[in-house]
Amino acid sequence: MMSYVQIDGAIKQYADSVVLQKVSLQVEQGELVTLLGPSGCGKSTLLRCIAGLETLDGGSIRVNGNDISLLPPQRRNVGMVFQSYALFPNMTVFDNIAFGLKMRKMALEEIANKVNQTIEMVHLSGKESAYPHQLSGGQQQRVALARALVTEPDILLLDEPLSALDAKIRKNLQSELRNIQRDLKMTMIFVTHDQEEAMTISDRIFIMNAGEIAQQGKPENIYASPKNEFVARFIGSYNVLTDRDIFRLSGRSVSFGTYAIRPEVMELYPNGEAPSKPSEPGIRLEGNISSVTVRGNVRRYQVQAQDVNLTIDELNVPHKKILDEGLLIEVRIPEAACTLLE
Repeated sequence: MMSYVQIDGAIKQYADSVVLQKVSLQVEQGELVTLLGPSGCGKSTLLRCIAGLETLDGGSIRVNGNDISLLPPQRRNVGMVFQSYALFPNMTVFDNIAFGLKMRKMALEEIANKVNQTIEMVHLSGKESAYPHQLSGGQQQRVALARALVTEPDILLLDEPLSALDAKIRKNLQSELRNIQRDLKMTMIFVTHDQEEAMTISDRIFIMNAGEIAQQGKPENIYASPKNEFVARFIGSYNVLTDRDIFRLSGRSVSFGTYAIRPEVMELYPNGEAPSKPSEPGIRLEGNISSVTVRGNVRRYQVQAQDVNLTIDELNVPHKKILDEGLLIEVRIPEAACTLLE
């Protein structure tokens, strides 16, 4: 059976620059998927092509079995929330949200009912008569979300909608957006370059690089099993070592290839304090701590081992002393934690 959203071989080119290179992906009905990748990878362009704000140079976009590739934006029944909010400054909260319904010439009573229900859903009750300049950034983004939701689109597209907000408001809105999506069982495609945000809200993630899908899957599967070096470096600060690096640093021979090692699985011991018998087979090497950063509940160490810089994370627990910069340490890496990349 065909997926609810089916993108096949999408191509988009500007002059000599190919932004989308035969991108194909599927989204199931009621699913929230995230397009994740660095700036310029093509994720926002793909979103704009789905919305009809850009025209594909090749390939097709189908929603619920219908080809919408050539339809104008107003006939696609696709909602979109932008990073910039794009609210009408001369309209109240109520009128901003009602705008799309008025364009559809819906009855005034029905408009009022739908708008009031949506205002309650996004926790803006009491702000109906306020103008955008009287709202905080988080409240303005709620208005933009409500304006897209009230028209009951087949798909809701969100282009980095939370990136301009401060950290606390952003986390609250991530949670609220996820709850709204689940309650409405709405199909959403979310664009971000923030790995943590993608991990928090997504049913599945599509990681994009240079106009292509580098890997797709559930957040936990992508984090645990990156396919290639780009994904490993982008998704979770993995350490990437070749078999030659490992032999040179530890004297240990491993199968030919490139390995990804998560920063939190590596263990640090001041020189001479490591247990004589490791708990499981693994790799041992020595290095010096070049920097220490406390990141809330995690301490991040940068360790210089010959010409290789390693990132190592450990929980920031009160009873464990922070190791000093310059300290000679032993690093132990469980063998099972070394993921062989394609």
